[in-house]
Order: sequence, then structure tokens, then C-alpha cells
Amino acid sequence: MAMPMRWIKCPAVPAGGNVHLIGPCPNCSDSKGGLLIGTVSGSFKGKIAAECLECGAVVDFYIEADEGNVWRLERVEAKGPLSPHSSGERL
Repeated sequence: MAMPMRWIKCPAVPAGGNVHLIGPCPNCSDSKGGLLIGTVSGSFKGKIAAECLECGAVVDFYIEADEGNVWRLERVEAKGPLSPHSSGERL
């Protein structure tokens, strides 16, 4: 599902401050008009969880805020034995 996400710079924070990531909720945007929202610093690079304001669903994204890049993260099933060098956790 394509999710058109939007960046909004927070005018309440000085330059280089927070940005908000806003977009439709994949669970309820069609029925309730749900919106996902996540907030990060303007220089943040990493994973964030955006939460729906209507149904509370959480969607994970990887963000490079200073460059305006965002990718939706999805869980995948890992099969096979764990590596003997791992911490015992699967991805």
C-alpha cells in the first residue's frame, strides 16, 4: 500500500528543531480518517514509531530527517537456525 507521508517543520521550535511526519493510517484512514503522526528532531536518523490518532495503530519508519527520507519498515519472518554468533534474537 502506498502511503503518502508529509513532513511538517514545527514552527514552535527554533531552526533545526522538530519535524512531524504525518500520513494516513493503513488500518483506519478509509473508515475513520485516521492519521499517523511521529515527531523527531530535525537531524534525527533512525527508527521511529508513528501512532494513529484515531485507532492507536503503530507503524514503524526509518527516517533521515535532515535529508527528508522516510521508509516504512515491515516485519519479516526469519527461518532457519540462529547463528552461534548472535545474541539469541531474531530480526
